[in-house]
Amino acid sequence: MKPEGLGRLFGWETMKDGPLPEHYEPYETPLSTNPIGTGQLNNPCIKIWHEPGSNSSYPYVATTYRVTEHWQSGSMTRNLPWLCELIPNVFVEMSETLAEAKGIKTGVKVRVSSARGQMEAYALVTPRIKQLSINGGTACEVVGIIWHFGYQGIATGDSGNCLTPHIGDPNTMIPEYKAFLVNIEKIL
Repeated sequence: MKPEGLGRLFGWETMKDGPLPEHYEPYETPLSTNPIGTGQLNNPCIKIWHEPGSNSSYPYVATTYRVTEHWQSGSMTRNLPWLCELIPNVFVEMSETLAEAKGIKTGVKVRVSSARGQMEAYALVTPRIKQLSINGGTACEVVGIIWHFGYQGIATGDSGNCLTPHIGDPNTMIPEYKAFLVNIEKIL
């Protein structure tokens, strides 16, 4: 499917990194070294729109995702009554170990913060979320934040977008929204 009718081992000359794939950690990572790659922790070619700040106040890895009950975008999901009835509030999933350490139970309101902002959501304590094992030993907690909430629509709530880093892939400028560091606290 290439214009010249041949397969390629190397990418186009216009690519900013390469020619062969390399593993890099996300810009915000709990690791200090790259366990798989050649030594460089982060991709030296990434596009950084806003420097994210210090990671020391944010000990947990966060990821964003959508649940089965949500459609492709928040503008569709938040405006359909039957979908809003299925998932009426934004929630943050966390492991049973993190919830126990923080004194958080399912349904409790929590504040999730990053170097860029903060959001409020309901806690969902679940065995589906597990700790990460780092370098074969150290455990790091993970939280999952669902998309599709915002200030407009039938079901509104804080958006995970205010937490994500402003960093782009060097070739496509696709934002790095799937792995970043946060802190989580129970709202009293």
